[in-house]
Amino acid sequence: MIYSSKLKYIGILFLLMISFSFVFGQRSINKSSKDKFEIEIIKTNNSPITILQVTDLHLGSTDEGKWKKDLITFQRIRKLVEMHNPDMIAITGDLLTVEKPFGSLLASSVVNFFDGLERPWLYVFGNHDPEGGFGRVDIAEVFAVSEWGVLGKHDVENEWKEKYDYVVDIIVNGEKRPAWQIFAFDSGSKKGYKSIKQDQLDWYKKTSEKTAKKYKQPIRAISIFHIPLIEYQYLKDDKSIKLNGKTKEKVYYEEDDGTVYKAFLDVGNIEATFCGHDHYNNYWGTYKGGIILAYGYISGEATNYAWPPGGKLITLPTDGSEIKIENVAPVFDKNDHKY
Repeated sequence: MIYSSKLKYIGILFLLMISFSFVFGQRSINKSSKDKFEIEIIKTNNSPITILQVTDLHLGSTDEGKWKKDLITFQRIRKLVEMHNPDMIAITGDLLTVEKPFGSLLASSVVNFFDGLERPWLYVFGNHDPEGGFGRVDIAEVFAVSEWGVLGKHDVENEWKEKYDYVVDIIVNGEKRPAWQIFAFDSGSKKGYKSIKQDQLDWYKKTSEKTAKKYKQPIRAISIFHIPLIEYQYLKDDKSIKLNGKTKEKVYYEEDDGTVYKAFLDVGNIEATFCGHDHYNNYWGTYKGGIILAYGYISGEATNYAWPPGGKLITLPTDGSEIKIENVAPVFDKNDHKY
């Protein structure tokens, strides 16, 4: 009888261990080089890959009372994750605000929160993130200790020495060939550098060519960055193109001159781009050449002036079908804690 109970206990423990391994083993990150990562995801029944894009959180303002808004921002993002259970999160810049009197503490709190969601979170710099005396190198140093955070860089042959761009291969169910790639770009932060530059496009083309050669064909890809391309303005102005979402302000494409979009068309692997920067645009549409241009959905309570903050749910199919995009906002019930 005692022996039978022990066997039963061991059996239950074994099942719990299997269950634990499956739940926390659904997603894993491998860094193959400083500018390349692999995220492996376990999916069933050809279910799609889902990404929650959040943007322009502007965490850490020293203005009176803003700390409470940051708590609400975290609460709303956590609720979105509970509602949609995305495979990963993409943060498209201006995660942090300009003032950073305690930069390392602020960056550490970000790591603590997003790691607590227990899924990969991809990060690209916005124009405000490196300001306030706590720059790219400082932020990258803190984020490097993250269990789930993804931020890479590559060498360039100019005064910058390196740029914070990287590529992510999304591997589904152990397949050798990636289902998708994500190209993440740092779109700059100061005058003369507020767009994706030629050295970054050279890296993108080289990386894409290497991938196509390895797999004997291009891999379907999307791109994330902060500052929109000039084509976002063209898309908005072209009344013959159907737009989804809302347009409430001008497009601040800064120094972009069309070179980036042309490079994406020439290489031919990018199917959609996702940016931030302009807080009160959340539209998307397919521009000439067939690339979807999509704004994020403002996610920071501190920048809530047009609509309650939320996110963008990006669905990447694994069966060859089209990308799906949706603006999403959290829905709370009476039992949810309110700040």
